[in-house]
Amino acid sequence: MRVPFSWLKEYVPELESPEVLEERLAGLGFETDQIERIFRIPKEVVFARVLEASPIPGTGLKRLVLDAGRVVEVVSGAGNARAGIGVALALPGAEVGGMRIGERRIQGVVSHGMALSPKELGVGEYGGGLLEFPQDALPPGTPLAEAWPEEVVLDLEVTPNRPDALGLLGLAYDLHALGYALKAPEVDLRTEAVPIPFGLRVEDPEGAPHFTLGYAFGLRVGPSPLWLQRALFAAGMRPISNVVDITNYVMLERAQPMHAFDLRFLGEGILVRRARPGERLRTLDGLERTLHPEDLVIASYRGEESFPVGLAGVMGGAESEVREDTEAIALEVAQFDPISIRKTARRHALRTEASYRFERGVDPLGQIPAQRRALSLLQALAGAKVAEGILEAGNPTPPKPIRFRPDYANRLLGTAYPEGEQLAILKRLGCLVEGEGPYQVTPPSRRLDLTLEEDLVEEVARIQGYETIPLALPAFFPAPDNRGVGRPYQKERRLRELLAGLGFQEVYTYSFADPEEAPRFRLFPPPLRLLNPLSPERAALRTHLFPGLLKVLKENLALDKPERALLFEVGRVYGVEGGMVREETHLAGLLFGEGVGLPFGEKLSGYPLLKGLLETLFARLGLAFQVEAHPYPFLHPGVSGRLWVEGEERGFLGEVHPEVLRGLELPRVWVFELRLPLPEKAFRFQDPSRYPLALRDLAVVVPEATPYAEVEGLLKEAAGPHLESLALFDLYQGAPLKPGTKSLAFHLRFRHPERTLTDEEVDAAMARVFQAVRERGWEIRG
Repeated sequence: MRVPFSWLKEYVPELESPEVLEERLAGLGFETDQIERIFRIPKEVVFARVLEASPIPGTGLKRLVLDAGRVVEVVSGAGNARAGIGVALALPGAEVGGMRIGERRIQGVVSHGMALSPKELGVGEYGGGLLEFPQDALPPGTPLAEAWPEEVVLDLEVTPNRPDALGLLGLAYDLHALGYALKAPEVDLRTEAVPIPFGLRVEDPEGAPHFTLGYAFGLRVGPSPLWLQRALFAAGMRPISNVVDITNYVMLERAQPMHAFDLRFLGEGILVRRARPGERLRTLDGLERTLHPEDLVIASYRGEESFPVGLAGVMGGAESEVREDTEAIALEVAQFDPISIRKTARRHALRTEASYRFERGVDPLGQIPAQRRALSLLQALAGAKVAEGILEAGNPTPPKPIRFRPDYANRLLGTAYPEGEQLAILKRLGCLVEGEGPYQVTPPSRRLDLTLEEDLVEEVARIQGYETIPLALPAFFPAPDNRGVGRPYQKERRLRELLAGLGFQEVYTYSFADPEEAPRFRLFPPPLRLLNPLSPERAALRTHLFPGLLKVLKENLALDKPERALLFEVGRVYGVEGGMVREETHLAGLLFGEGVGLPFGEKLSGYPLLKGLLETLFARLGLAFQVEAHPYPFLHPGVSGRLWVEGEERGFLGEVHPEVLRGLELPRVWVFELRLPLPEKAFRFQDPSRYPLALRDLAVVVPEATPYAEVEGLLKEAAGPHLESLALFDLYQGAPLKPGTKSLAFHLRFRHPERTLTDEEVDAAMARVFQAVRERGWEIRG
């Protein structure tokens, strides 16, 4: 939002400088993007009155005779060049728009200067016609810079919760709360007891909760005075005529858009309704638009018939716009439903200053004050007569009182603001304070963001200054039911740190899934669909994480051909159980490519590597971990297992099914997925033994189909309590072993925590192991 400093200073006369204003606004929560200095008009540009305007035959040019303190002739091609208006005249020697003005002969006429457009003068972007002034705006020959001095404009960032600050008065009220004197604009309105010659009907009170129409007649349309045009140009708007400019001026002042309709085109009156199927409207930008049945329109009615004359809250229609010969208007000032206006503006790709404000909400009680302000300016600047009555439909809802406790404000903020200061701040903001504690505070209707006691507390802190809040955190104790709420997140963080330490990289994928892709991953279709998906590929909620990891791998293989990948993700999955939505947190991992080197020179890869990484992870967590062969439709039939953690079934581990890999055009990939949170187990610290270990090696020959877990369990049970660890260091198949068998070679480490083990004790333990192996029917390899 552009804030001209001189305009805001009219309401806050004590403002020191633009730089101080920037600092004050920043403290109030409004950041300034930039400060711009504009309107540096050369002294050789003067005010001139057009006495004559005659066409030059055979050209599109006109010969203008001007009174610039002396009679001057210039040539102009502007379509609006005509007698009876005031213009900005650049005399010979002036530099405007990067060019030096001189005397030139054009079509046989000597042009002693140049009549300027807003763009040529450097005050606006419009270059399609002359900058027009009233012919008596200044004495002819007066340097324009005397009435149009340099301006400083602050480009302000206004947050969506403060629609009132989209009007300069809203900012002025905030500055007043800081202690600046406020000079609100006076409304000097003289009305006449005349009948209003039009009616008002509202068919859609939800779309237009409050709608008002004022009546002004006998007005004279013409250029606006210099001060009004200067204000609008500084705010980034182009002046049109005094009537239209007044509506824009009041909108920028009060954040209340309004629109003037030429009374000649309104029939019997105004009807506010939704558009009919197939209706069309030519808007003020010259485009003819096909209306949508949900568009709220302003229509002119005659009997039972009606036709649109404006797109409510967005833009008026070209048929009923104010013209040079307009003498009477109906002035619309209304409150519209923000959602309806936003949808209409988006449908028609039409963002205007009006829709920008209506989308955020306007003061529900601000329509009548804005009517009176605009009508008084029409009376002063266009010679209008104003009817005493104002047509009104709807019952605007006033704000409700809010309980306020100064001691609660201090407790919440950790401050010690005096009660009187807090109440004074609220009063300066325009609040009505009643009662004697707890107080009942009714916020001003323009402040749509004040609905809770905490909102009022924030206002106190904002006006006092956030820098006055102590830096130390206030002492507090969480409610009993809040204790421990962060524990699941801490456990997930620990998991992430351990996986990163093992070489995994974390990825994040969408929680949405393509329901048509479920068969591709050999999964059931996701049961939860979105009513309004962003795209067909995001139309359901995912049931597993591993498809997202496979997609990430496919995208990266297409980009830079990595040789290996270790990926993991912690995320939510969704399902339905017993008719209720089920939401769970899962951990999934993926392995692709070459493995890691082992001490004896071989490489561990694929399933053994991924299983080993999981074993290491759970060992760090102090949890027991096992894999049990189990078929899953999306895993390879021969490399598919169910994961058990502390005796609980938690997920799966294996190689992705070849059909899934072929469909994705991927090489061999191994994945796991676990349900979180993992079981909790108390951590018990034990000092490392100071006594030496005894190391024994053992190779066991078992049938090829025997699971590793079965062999490991038997050896640990038979070895006894002094077995410290058991580690597989070799897997062998082939001659001289019998077909269908395999050899598993282990390191067995024995240690006693309090003394040195004797050879006899270790040999006895190994004898028990040999006996258990033979009783199972397995062989010991020599």
